[in-house]
Amino acid sequence: MPGGIESVSIPIFTNSTAKPDIESTVTQAFVNEFVNTLHVTTTNEVVMRGAITSYELTPVSYTQNDVNQEYRLTVTLSLMIVKGDQTLWEDSEISDYEDFTVIISDVTATNEAELAALKKIAEDTARFTKERMLEQF
Repeated sequence: MPGGIESVSIPIFTNSTAKPDIESTVTQAFVNEFVNTLHVTTTNEVVMRGAITSYELTPVSYTQNDVNQEYRLTVTLSLMIVKGDQTLWEDSEISDYEDFTVIISDVTATNEAELAALKKIAEDTARFTKERMLEQF
């Protein structure tokens, strides 16, 4: 890792969106991704701070009766890695999207599909961030 980083603290990300309870899903994806490369710790020597700045659902396709058939979930994050007062890395416009199917007759299944899309976005973004770190940003 750049700068000899061997461990990192990843506190729960902040959620600046109107969508409740998504910060733990996103934070957990980052912890899971980094735990295989670094020692994830609760100390504050090197800290990854994250904020979910945008959560948008956009209709992608419709049935012939103009009913939403598929949504695109787009999530934007702001990430910063700091050591003391020094910012080692920062990117405030990390964005990814995932499409999911709407099941008109089953709201629970649609909600589960939305959560699965969020988890995939979080996992992909965590992997992308780690790869950038391994490439010395």
